[in-house]
Amino acid sequence: MRRKPFLKQASIALVVAASVALALPASAMKLKSLNLQELTAESQSIIAGEVVKVTDGFDNNRPYTEVTIAVGHDAKGKLKDESTYTFRQFGLIKPRSMGNGKVYLGVTPDGFAKWHVGENVVAFMYKPASITGFQTTAGMAQGKFVVRDGKVMNEFANTGLFENIDTSTISDEERNMLTNPGAVDVNIFMNLVNKMAGGQQ
Repeated sequence: MRRKPFLKQASIALVVAASVALALPASAMKLKSLNLQELTAESQSIIAGEVVKVTDGFDNNRPYTEVTIAVGHDAKGKLKDESTYTFRQFGLIKPRSMGNGKVYLGVTPDGFAKWHVGENVVAFMYKPASITGFQTTAGMAQGKFVVRDGKVMNEFANTGLFENIDTSTISDEERNMLTNPGAVDVNIFMNLVNKMAGGQQ
């Protein structure tokens, strides 16, 4: 009889699925393409800063990655500059040995932002989940931008980021940025984000 092992595996799968569901906002259960205005509207805070610490662990048997960002600027004005912002995102950084011959495989799911110490980022932070307090970026990986050499880009090379944006109040410099695929100038990008956030607070 293989029924008991099968039922045990099914039960484990259900527990993992339930944990993921509790850790995520409803809008994050399936990835939809968001433009910059939508990312801004869905964000509780928009943090520009450096990732200074990344650890992982368990909270009530739920796996998490804890990220601390040194805040240089919050476009929505809810966080003080030169403060730090720490949040927990569902899933471990990598599989973990449990010390009993078993390995826990509950890593951060595909589609979530991945974090590394020393990165300069612009993070569009979605509000924490009501039950777990876990938090991720708006639009999942779409809402985390890495700054390199004065340019900013998300995991999807900014695909769809500038589509269907109202250009009636933006500058010529910002309008030109909207036509450029891939990485864009971080200063022009942040000027536009600040402008959008100011109108959505």
